[in-house]
Amino acid sequence: MRLYGCHLLASTTAIGAVVGLGIPDSPNAVPGFTAPAAEYRPKFRYWLPDADVDHDVLKTDIQELQKLGAGGLEFLPFYNYGFGGVNDSKMETYAFGKPAFRDVLQIALEATKANGLSMDVALGASQGQGVPSKPLTPGLAVQLVYGKVSVKGGEKFDGALPAADIDWNENLGYIHPQEKFGGSRLIGVSAAAVASRNASDDSNAFVALYEKSLVDLTKYVKNSKLTWTAPKDYKEYVLFAHYERYTNQRSCDGVPTDVIANGSWVTDHFSAAGAKLASQFWEKNLLSNQIRQLLKEVGKHTWEDSMEIQASLYWSPDFPDRFKAKRGYDVIKYLPLLFHKSTSFTAAQAPYNTTFYLDGTLDDGQSKYLQDYRLTLNEGYQEYLQTFEDWAESLGLSHSCQVGYNIPLDILADVPIVSTPELESLAFKTPDQMSQFVGPAHLGRRNVISTEIGAVAQGAYSLTIPSLVKLFHDAFAGGVNDMMIHGMTYTGEQLGSTWPGFTPFQYIYTELWSPKQPAWKYMGEMMNYTARNQFVLQQGVAKKDLAFYLYKDPFGISDEYNGTEVRASANFGSKNFKVSNKILDSTGAGYRALILNQQKFITAEASQKLVELADAGLPIVVIGSLPSTTMGSKGQDVVSKNISKLKASKHSTIVFVKSADHLLNALGKLSVKPRVTMGSDAAKDLYTVWRSDKVAEYLLLVNKGSSATFEITAEVDQGRVPYKLDAWTGKQTAMASFKRSSGKISFQISLEQGQTAIIAFTSGKSKTSIVSQSDNVFQTSYGSDGKEGISVILGDYNAASLTLSNGQTKKIPAASGSEKKDALNTDIGNWNLTLESWVPGPDEAKSASVKKVMKLGTQATLKPWSEMSGAQNVSGVGTYTATFNVTRVPSKDSITVLQFGPVLNTFRAWANDKQLPAINIYDAQVDVSDYLVKGTNTIRVEVASTLFNAVKARVDYVKANGIGPAAPILYTSADWQKHGLIGPVSIKSLRKVSL
Repeated sequence: MRLYGCHLLASTTAIGAVVGLGIPDSPNAVPGFTAPAAEYRPKFRYWLPDADVDHDVLKTDIQELQKLGAGGLEFLPFYNYGFGGVNDSKMETYAFGKPAFRDVLQIALEATKANGLSMDVALGASQGQGVPSKPLTPGLAVQLVYGKVSVKGGEKFDGALPAADIDWNENLGYIHPQEKFGGSRLIGVSAAAVASRNASDDSNAFVALYEKSLVDLTKYVKNSKLTWTAPKDYKEYVLFAHYERYTNQRSCDGVPTDVIANGSWVTDHFSAAGAKLASQFWEKNLLSNQIRQLLKEVGKHTWEDSMEIQASLYWSPDFPDRFKAKRGYDVIKYLPLLFHKSTSFTAAQAPYNTTFYLDGTLDDGQSKYLQDYRLTLNEGYQEYLQTFEDWAESLGLSHSCQVGYNIPLDILADVPIVSTPELESLAFKTPDQMSQFVGPAHLGRRNVISTEIGAVAQGAYSLTIPSLVKLFHDAFAGGVNDMMIHGMTYTGEQLGSTWPGFTPFQYIYTELWSPKQPAWKYMGEMMNYTARNQFVLQQGVAKKDLAFYLYKDPFGISDEYNGTEVRASANFGSKNFKVSNKILDSTGAGYRALILNQQKFITAEASQKLVELADAGLPIVVIGSLPSTTMGSKGQDVVSKNISKLKASKHSTIVFVKSADHLLNALGKLSVKPRVTMGSDAAKDLYTVWRSDKVAEYLLLVNKGSSATFEITAEVDQGRVPYKLDAWTGKQTAMASFKRSSGKISFQISLEQGQTAIIAFTSGKSKTSIVSQSDNVFQTSYGSDGKEGISVILGDYNAASLTLSNGQTKKIPAASGSEKKDALNTDIGNWNLTLESWVPGPDEAKSASVKKVMKLGTQATLKPWSEMSGAQNVSGVGTYTATFNVTRVPSKDSITVLQFGPVLNTFRAWANDKQLPAINIYDAQVDVSDYLVKGTNTIRVEVASTLFNAVKARVDYVKANGIGPAAPILYTSADWQKHGLIGPVSIKSLRKVSL
């Protein structure tokens, strides 16, 4: 559901197209914005192939990150995604955890320190989900399996228990299979009567069981044998023997020469035991005194990736005791109901071909026993997370991980536990999905929310800078404020890899950023742009208008809310979840209303909190009916009591509506106003993000729709004035066109599709402003002398008028004939083009590119390289030069703007050998007034491509880890990428008038 016009919490503000140098800068309006410190800069996941690397190359790679403008790295020992490969024979020396790896880690930390960066450290090889250990060691992951046998009613069973069925439906593909060794430990024995089944065999059966027939037979078991007579009440029973066994799932392959060389095993993620096993391994094998000290100095986080772990049923040895203590009953007789699709990895398929459920209930994954299982599993996971939090703190670090998803857990409850929760663009694809994750983080006062960003399954070396920035914008719109770019590769030679070098993920996923990419040395502008956005988005606290209550078990990421933040029942227990002056969490997000949309389930504790919120006067909108069913088996009486109380209450602040179509009307009835309103139909695709601190209010606009001009009205204290913060150049400009009224500021802003804008409202003296203007007023600004003067840039030669906040009207006459004659308005043509083509050298086993120069001469018409004869498959750098004549250098009554057309990847330009400011890739134009000379002027443009076309042309022989691309169709079926300067490039004079 999208809330057009009521962007929950979201208020974003932007300002018209600013072309650069014609505007006076106010560098101290927001200190720290122009040149953000390293802590605000985007970071890179750094893939170390293994510990068999050149130490000097490693140090150079980290230095390259600093030179590029990154803030740090996530140090990830890749080991071919844990699957081993051509370097396996050396794992006795170079495995994760060996002294050689410890040395590499120390060298990386030292280089990080030397370059003023920070480092996140993966807890283990590949995704960090396991450590080297002797198999079958307590603390490694376990699972529950069962064996079953049919028994007729009245029949006697006398014999050995059914053996464990360990051939269950593993969901393989990109994760390790389980290795089937080791024994199975009996947990319990149960039986249940069959009510019905949908199939005569077990190929895809759904079997209903009579609930009152469920029985725990464990106490009758002796020496793994059972004597039991099935009651005659029913025709058929199923006898279950439930066993615990180790999953024996590797997180990294190895060689069996010793425990560490043998690779890593997935740890128990549902109790403290798994975290303790991992931390103990680090303490014993990796944390030398030098590394401990370096971690205190430059370490940021311990880190774990998304959980890619499998089990027939996720389990922990202490699960039965935890379940009984928390849920109040023994789980044994209900265990058959838990082997369900909803409790499997990614909820993809049931572990066995037969699914058992209770007769008379829907098989929707929401039985009270499944809910109790997930609640208990989640409590164990939270213990696991907290153990890592505590250990990281003891090292002077904090913990970060991709919280909860893939597994039947309550992500919304778990996010606040982690110091820096992380999601990923591969799974959370829209701002609305991300906002669900971000909301609980805000409630838990987790200010920085990270994302692993840039992984796209479209072929390695194919991701363009505009595509990456678009992913950034989606994340920003969703409230995510720390980009962890996926990723940078080790640039040294790697056994089994040809040109262009070490390529993780076997050429499937983007992106392999490093100096081996033509675009690398041109990415600095993008890095600075991202850092400035992150600086703003990490200031103070996020402010939101609406909070949605969502129960989704297991959690999904497909529900869409625009600008909203989502809360689960567990979040209702937060100390910050309280009302002050009808505002929820007033010192944090400041929600103005709570929305319950067609929700069925709620915990007893959350239902009580809901009553308290209503009693405190919080505006509440209920779409449909109130949730009336408890989660799990406990608390229904409390839920029923509280919901009945709410239904019978006369609270004027609770409104019921039948559908979401009536939500905006309901909010209006409750006098709930958004912080920002946008008076345009185009605003339905305009995302807003609001941050607030003691110094300023910040508004970010992200336009995901078509190009448009937006009417923005923002709630702002009377003592604050608006500034436009240009994240591309770092300029801070006082806005001259805005209108004040009753604690609000209104203004217009024009944004291209995909473009963003940042407005800061800071303390300052309010000057006379322009409150209305004719359509041909292109841009306005205050003079550089600090006085009341206003400069106006006009988009044409016609007359213009402006109305000022002091009531005056200013008239600007049409341009004179001489002004029109001197004005420039022409396309620049006849570009001389030189291509630097990046290709393999004579020895294709070497990763370095040879750069062959192709002089293509004068181009009368600009077009992509892929449409030029002989340049179709070129990857590299193009240098374009052209000249044009200026008869009159711009003076105080005009500016000259250079417009470049679409930006396909990177872009950097010079005028008369002076580099121009960073170009906004969504609106590629710049004021060049101060760069021009009378007579002949030269423009030089350098554009860099991806490496995709060059790899596509050689897809038959490029290799990584000794083999070719895993999905060559990503190259063979794709068109040649379009790169180059495609224009048109034009130069145009604009009138400038001082009022």
